[in-house]
Amino acid sequence: MPLDPAFVRQLRRRLSDDEVLTGPEGCVAFECDALTMYRRVPDLVLLPRDSEGVQAVMRAASHHGVPVVARGAGTGLSGGALPVAHGCLLVLSRLNRILEVDPRQRLARVEPGDL
Repeated sequence: MPLDPAFVRQLRRRLSDDEVLTGPEGCVAFECDALTMYRRVPDLVLLPRDSEGVQAVMRAASHHGVPVVARGAGTGLSGGALPVAHGCLLVLSRLNRILEVDPRQRLARVEPGDL
């Protein structure tokens, strides 16, 4: 069963055009992580720029029953970021800000993307 067009429309209302990739030509670069033995071109790739975008993706996916696979930089060797059929790939690499640094407590709070 292909992705529900209403799901994609809902995401396009919240995310910009360069945050929503559809079609093989836009999604093929995300077909695998560093473990290249297993590949699957995702049906939809989402690249939100902020946590609000991630929340919008997760709300819409939950509402429409769409599976979500989270992906960081794609350097994993376990295949954990392999896209699933009729799902979306949530790429977190754009979330790359340092949110807080507390040297006294030796603590840094950062987003999960590439720093």
